[in-house]
Amino acid sequence: MKSGRSMHQSSRCKKYQDTGRKLFTTLAFVMLNVHRLEAQLVVKLSPETVAAFEAYTRQVESQLNERWNGQKKFLYIEDDPRNEQQVLSGELFIKQMSNGHPIEIKDGLIHDWLGAVYIPNTPVEKVITILEDFDRHAEIYPAVSKSHTLQRDENNVKGYWRLQQKRGLIPVILDVEEDAHYTRLAPGKWKGQNYARSITEVDTSLFTRGRKFPLGEGHGYLWRLYGYWSLESFKSGVLAECRTLSLSRDIPQGLAWAVGPYVQKMPQDSLTSTLKETRNAASK
Repeated sequence: MKSGRSMHQSSRCKKYQDTGRKLFTTLAFVMLNVHRLEAQLVVKLSPETVAAFEAYTRQVESQLNERWNGQKKFLYIEDDPRNEQQVLSGELFIKQMSNGHPIEIKDGLIHDWLGAVYIPNTPVEKVITILEDFDRHAEIYPAVSKSHTLQRDENNVKGYWRLQQKRGLIPVILDVEEDAHYTRLAPGKWKGQNYARSITEVDTSLFTRGRKFPLGEGHGYLWRLYGYWSLESFKSGVLAECRTLSLSRDIPQGLAWAVGPYVQKMPQDSLTSTLKETRNAASK
């Protein structure tokens, strides 16, 4: 006959086993539902979405060409002396150029932002060198964990970035290739046209972590990223203005909590960081 002490130990052991099974079942249920959610978030980039983005891009480039060709003031901030003074006083100027919200297109959103910064005691050529030097971008820009130059031909550069962001439950890792072209327009005036069309997402989900999605497939946080720089020598420094156009997926109903933190905030935060860190690097 078992003693009372032995029976008590056996009962406690069974209780622990039951608790362990319940925890395992709960964990398995949670992991299965996370996997299902991640599968729901995966989308494919459609040709119609790309076509709509490129059409908008052509409109913006036409506006920029008017400034670069001398038909309008060179910089957007020069249209309003208050904006120019804000930048010259050391503050950033950041504006969403699409009436305060992204532009809705078929299965996607276009994010159109413009920012400006004044970099004192710096020649414009030094700023160009920083923007072109992909080998140093991982040291300069916090969101870039790896970077290097792929190809260079005079003022045309092709570079690579690995971008990493974490805002919500799902971390985002993107491999980006960008074609950058910088052109001297006149003494002290440069333009930059940068196009990132090859953006590959690294899967960070629980069950397939580390694999890369095919090009044009993934969570759609960033499909395209175009950047346009206008750089002008001013006194002993540089007025630097950057307009960014980025393409993301739309925000599915009921999943704004998962997609929204990246899609809504990343374009503005990325531009703000780029301007600040470029100024910091040029000031050293």
